[in-house]
Parts: sequence; structure tokens; C-alpha cells
Amino acid sequence: MQERIKELELRYKYFLLKKYLKYLLLIILISVIAFCFFVLMQKYNKQKNIYLQAIEHKKHLEQKILQAQILQEKNKIFREKLYKELEEVKAVQENTYISKIEIDSKILNISDLKKSFYQNPSYEKALNLAKKYFDIKAYQKTIFWALKANELDRQKQDSWLIFAQAKRALGEEKEAQSALDAYINYYGLMELDGK
Repeated sequence: MQERIKELELRYKYFLLKKYLKYLLLIILISVIAFCFFVLMQKYNKQKNIYLQAIEHKKHLEQKILQAQILQEKNKIFREKLYKELEEVKAVQENTYISKIEIDSKILNISDLKKSFYQNPSYEKALNLAKKYFDIKAYQKTIFWALKANELDRQKQDSWLIFAQAKRALGEEKEAQSALDAYINYYGLMELDGK
């Protein structure tokens, strides 16, 4: 009988072990499935975030490209206006006649302006000198004083314009165009007075 009791106890322990092992395997299986689901959800969310960021970046790039195209068109239109204005100025210059007396008076006026500039340098004085030399068709000196004015204030457009006009009057079309393009690229569109 003792043996029978021991055998029954062993069977009961085996039964309990089997029962708990089933529960343990079920818990492990559920844990593995939950872990796999969690990992898959993480990957899905990561991919979704990357996709959303890519779409946002694409929209941002499209807006930048559109703005760049608009700015390029504005610059093109502005350059055309600027070149037309330069043509008009050149035509006016070719049609004007300056008498000897006017030239002499301008030279006297220029020397006074030079003295004033060297005593107290300013953008306006350098620009006036450039304009005076331009009026008497001394284009090399016009370029010199336009560059002086530009050194004093690079963002004002008048010195750039008179520089380009002088270069154009000397027949250096490409240099005039590159000066205007450089201004537009660095400082944006020029404001034409009254046009």
C-alpha cells in the first residue's frame, strides 16, 4: 500500500507539473506574441514618422524651389528693365552736347568736390564726383569714383548703376552686366526710382 501511495503522489506531482508547464508555455507564448507585436508596432511607427518627415521635407523643398523660380523670374524682369534704362541713358548721353564752357565749369566744380571728399569722405560726395565725371564722359574716372562710393556703402544701388553705365559706355557690356548681376545676387532686387 505504501508503494501505491508513493506512486499516486508521483502521478499527482507529474500531473501538477504538466498543468503548470502548460500555463507557463501559454504565458511564454503570449509574451512572445506581445513582444513581436510591440516590435512590429515600433517599426511601423518609425517608418510612418520617416515617411511623414520625408513628405514634409518634400513640401518644404517644393516651396523653396517655387520661391527660387519666382525670384529668378523677378530678377530676369528687373534685369531687362535695368538694361532698358541703361540703353535710354546711353541714348540720351549720345544725343547731348556739352559745350567747352560747361566742361570747364564742371572741372572747377569737380576739384572743389574732390577737396571736400578728401577732407570728409562720404558716399554722397563720391557718388557726385562719379556723376560729374560721367557727365563729361570721363568714364575711367567715373568708374574710380563709383568704386570709392561703393567702398563706403555697398548696399546703395546708385554706385552700382553708375559703375555699370560707365562700363557700358566704354563698351564693356559683360562687365557691366556682371556688376549688376553681382548686386542682385548679394543684395536682392534694385529699386528703380519712378520705374
